[in-house]
Formats: sequence, structure tokens, C-alpha cells
Amino acid sequence: MVSRRGLLSGAALVGVGAMASVAQESEVAVADVALDTPFTPVGTPHLAQAEQLVGYQRLLAAGYLVNGLVGHWPLDGSGADRSGREHPVTLGSGSGATWSALRAGGELSLDGTSGAYAATDSVLDTTLPFTVSAWVRLASDADPATMYTAVSQDSPTTSRFLLQYDNTVATWAFKVRSEDQATKVSAVATSPAGLGIWTHLTGVWDGTQIRLYVDGLPAGSTATALSWAAPAGLSIGRARFDGAPVNRFKGAIDDVRAYARALSADEIAVVSGRTARQNNVYQSGSPATLTWGTPDDPASWVARARCASFVTGVLKHTYGWATDDYFLQYFQEKVPEAADYCAAFLNGTAGPRFQRVRKVTDLQPGDIIAVDYNGSDPDNTGHIVMVREVKGVFSGTADFTGETQYAVEIIDCTSDPHGVYALTNYPKYPDTRMVGNVTGENLQGVGIGHMMFYASDTTGEFSRYRWSVNSSKSSGTYDVTARPVAAARVG
Repeated sequence: MVSRRGLLSGAALVGVGAMASVAQESEVAVADVALDTPFTPVGTPHLAQAEQLVGYQRLLAAGYLVNGLVGHWPLDGSGADRSGREHPVTLGSGSGATWSALRAGGELSLDGTSGAYAATDSVLDTTLPFTVSAWVRLASDADPATMYTAVSQDSPTTSRFLLQYDNTVATWAFKVRSEDQATKVSAVATSPAGLGIWTHLTGVWDGTQIRLYVDGLPAGSTATALSWAAPAGLSIGRARFDGAPVNRFKGAIDDVRAYARALSADEIAVVSGRTARQNNVYQSGSPATLTWGTPDDPASWVARARCASFVTGVLKHTYGWATDDYFLQYFQEKVPEAADYCAAFLNGTAGPRFQRVRKVTDLQPGDIIAVDYNGSDPDNTGHIVMVREVKGVFSGTADFTGETQYAVEIIDCTSDPHGVYALTNYPKYPDTRMVGNVTGENLQGVGIGHMMFYASDTTGEFSRYRWSVNSSKSSGTYDVTARPVAAARVG
């Protein structure tokens, strides 16, 4: 899937849909089944392999790196420290610092006033090499002529380091100061900083130089051996000079980290999410690359594919029978398109390893659902997904007489996440690739999301589908005469 289609506007989403559980006797797919059923299969080998690949891409998206981590504040609605070092941050007084949800997970928003900060004890020995990083976003109405500091660690008098926006050069900077404030050394980016744009900043001191990285790429460096301890606390959203708070941040800050070592360029690419965007890609026009890497190296896991090449690649990785010869014999392609899968399921020509599933309520984890776009999309023949769980009956939005709508949690590979961030119903049916509503902000590639599939009340068979819970009834919903839908179980 390449682009959103027929998404509901905010005004059209006033009516909140409702989800009802499906009766157990219908044997619909449930990923989180009871744990006291040791003799009941709860998944399939290929689903397990797909989930493993997705799991590692989620680790990369989260910038997973714990070696040397001494402070980690996701700032997702709390000041908790995830490093295990027990240094939670406390918000400043008043309304200057508030929790917000500009993007998935949330962040700390700061208004530039005296209470616009979060603080904790010092976490870094700043006489030794260290790294500090954060996601930052200057407010759209921030003053470019004002200096704003995102992270600092201080003495009673001044900040030992500052990760900040420097108004004198109108861009990002990482700075260190001497304890007597007589010397300041800066590593400064060459590109201007923008307002209202999420940017990942990393500052490194390796004992001989400071380095600044912007969005995971080297942006500036300067030699310095300045070294002194800063025991008066770590601050998010302000710095200190002449014994008083300065540079109060106006905007939002997220996922602040402190490492008691100098990270390498490759490690900073991971922490910043740059590796995630390189490794997990919806890729057309080139052969798929699916790599199940080594367990202790998330960066070795790669998923660059389209929806159909992802499904085919997972099957080939999992099963000995899933060879080029099998797919050539039954699909006439080594890597069938989504429309090829759909036609073969409908016609019963997919071979002995695929058994058609006609009813939505018969879906089980690992079943494959294929949609044929029937020539309506010049860029795609269709879309194909793996079932992870049927969440239940959904009603109240985009209902059709004589049909029942089901929310289905799926694994797929797409350039466009399922849903619209923060719109009505989306929080109940999220997508692991969703970041926010800014163009280019969302992740792509393999992930977990939700699609809406309809069943005829007469036959129970597929009658139509929607790309997401936020797709509109009038322009984002397709019946099976326009776009055929078929499912099969792998055996």
C-alpha cells in the first residue's frame, strides 16, 4: 500500500465506534489466549518468525541501546527513569512543563517560563567520556533570537555541558564550559534549525573532543580536554549560568538519554532511529531483503520488502516446502503479487499448502488475507497481510446493512500505517509504525496494525474491507465486487 485512501476527516469522526467481543465458540483468532492451554496451538511457525522480525524492527525504532546507559527518560507521560538507576525527573512548578501527545507515546512540552523544566540528580561523571541525547522540537512560535537548552548537567554555578539551540548561529549546538565559566567550547551544526520540527540531537565527549550529531549524522566537532565534575543535577529544558537558570526551552522534548561512555557513530545511528529507517523499508522495484540477524545485534535485522514479498519471504524462511519451484508451479511466480495470492485462494489453485478460509469468524492467527485491487491502483496489484488476532465486532462507524464489521490485528509490510494518529478510534486500533501526522514522520516497512474486514450476515464470508478504522465509509471502503478479498490457512 502506497498512500492513504479515503480517510475520514476529524469532523466525520464524531460518532465513536464500539467493539464487542466475539463469542469463544466462533474460534476466531486470539493472540493473547489463556496460558493454561498447553495442548492448544496458539500460533503458527511463520507467524512466530514474522513477529520476531517485527519485534527487532520495533527495537530499532525505539533506538534500543543499553550498554553504558545511566539515565533514560522516555517522558511518555511520566518522569520515570528506564535505565534502572532510579533517577526519575521531577517537573518544574506551575504549568510551564506539561505532558502532551504531539506524537505517538507522548512527550514533555515546555513553555519557556520559569517552571518549564524537569530535573533530577546528576547521573554522569563528567570527568570521564559521556554521551547525551534527546528528541527536541522548538515550538512553532519560539523566538529564533532566543537561546534554548534541551539538556544540561550542572555545578552550583554553571552547566558542564549544554545540548541546545544556539540563537547566535541559528542552529543546534553541543557545548562544554570550564568550571569558572571563562572558557566555552562548541560543536555547531552547519544547517539551520527549524521551528516545529522534531530533531534528534546527540552530544559526545570522548576525552579529547566534543561531537554533535543531528538526526544520527555527524554535524560538528571541536577538540577539547575540559574535564570537571558537575554534581548539582541534570536538567531537561534549561541550563545554568552565574548560579541561576537560563535558556529555558520553549517546545517539546522526548526520550532523553545519558550514557557513561562515548558512543560510536553507528551506535548513535541506532539511538537516533536512523538505522530503523534504513533497515525497515517498504521497497518496490528491487528484490526483497529479509534478514533474521543475531539476537544481540538489532541492527543486523533487516526488512526491505513489499507486502507480498514480505509474506513470501517469511514463508520461504520458515518452511522447507516454500521454494521457488512451489510458487512457480502454483502461482507462476517465484514471488507472487498480492493479486496472485488472492486469485489462487479464490480459485483453489494455491496448491496443497494453502486451505481457503471463507468466513471472517473462522480466521486464526497466521492465516493470510489477500486483497486484489482489480486494476484500480497503478502502483499496486493489491495488499496481503497475516492475521494476528481478530479483535471482535466493530460498530458505530462505516456500518453496512446486512454485514458485520470486524477489527483484525494484522502483520504486514506497508509504506503507509493503518489509521490516522490521534483521530477518534485510532488509539484502540493503533499501528506500530505510526509516529504522528506530519508528512514523512511515520515509519514504514513491517509492523503490526489493524484493518477492518466485513462479513455477510447471510453467508459469513468476506463482503468488503477498510484500510483502517479511520477510513471513510464513502470513499475508503471497498466491497468484494470492486476489490476481491480471500483468505487461506498455511498447512
